[in-house]
Amino acid sequence: MIESLIGNDIQNVSNYSNSSKRDTSSNSQLEMQDFLQLLTSQITNQDPLEPMKDTEFISQMANIASLEQMQQFTDGFSNFAQSHNSMLAHSFLGKNVTIQDQGNEINGLVDSVETDEEGTDQLVIEGNKYNPESVIKVSLNES
Repeated sequence: MIESLIGNDIQNVSNYSNSSKRDTSSNSQLEMQDFLQLLTSQITNQDPLEPMKDTEFISQMANIASLEQMQQFTDGFSNFAQSHNSMLAHSFLGKNVTIQDQGNEINGLVDSVETDEEGTDQLVIEGNKYNPESVIKVSLNES
């Protein structure tokens, strides 16, 4: 009986998670608020003759907190990497570059840097767009 009550509470928390208004990056993850609601339900519906140990609760909370911190670190590192790639692309402005594009080497002056629909920076050389990661050589513009 207890297992079915807990199972129902887990389903309710799952439904709450899916229907609540959160950004899409955290929509599929169990967050601390959801965990605390589940924990409260477990405490409320536990068997009084065999209660859960407090160390189990503390351990579960520590695990959730660790996962949350790791997710925040991963998000921060992703933002840093994207920022670094953008700065790298902008550092090519006004320089001659050699790009490896589908087996061909293309030489030219980087006229501008544009951001595409996905948020990726593209180098513009003579009106054509190239990925900054395909640059194999950089030299100063000798005008």
